[in-house]
Amino acid sequence: MLGAGGVAAVVALTAHSYRPELGVIGVAAVVLLALAVAAGFPSLIPWPLVLLAAGYALKLGGGPVDPWAPVYAGALVGIAELAYWSLELRGRAEAAERLTERRAGLIVALAGGSVAAGGLVLTATSLRIGSGIAIDIIGVAAAVAAVGVLAAVARPRP
Repeated sequence: MLGAGGVAAVVALTAHSYRPELGVIGVAAVVLLALAVAAGFPSLIPWPLVLLAAGYALKLGGGPVDPWAPVYAGALVGIAELAYWSLELRGRAEAAERLTERRAGLIVALAGGSVAAGGLVLTATSLRIGSGIAIDIIGVAAAVAAVGVLAAVARPRP
């Protein structure tokens, strides 16, 4: 909840307009996340994250690309992972002691990897490489490769 509250506060306090609305969205997201974790409803966990992301999108409006976007993305990934982890730990305290450091390290690595990947995408979008059919073909091939990687990762394991 602390991470969600921090993201909500930063979004609302750094906005040039819509501060009260962003504050309400942020408070609603934190309350909904607290309810989801306290009640043990994993199906509710994505919705506070959607609210936080919507608040961030409202803050950006039609303005320029925010260089801090990868950090917000990493924070949202970390918040989601910690919320789901807290639900997994219910009733399994003895097994949790052995895995706490490993899981915490995994969550930090995942959030850091999200920031790095977002930074890479942000950097790639700012490059001027020209235009033409060759660039379009490379873009289509990259998109097909990305979908192929996602399909391979999502495939159920026997």
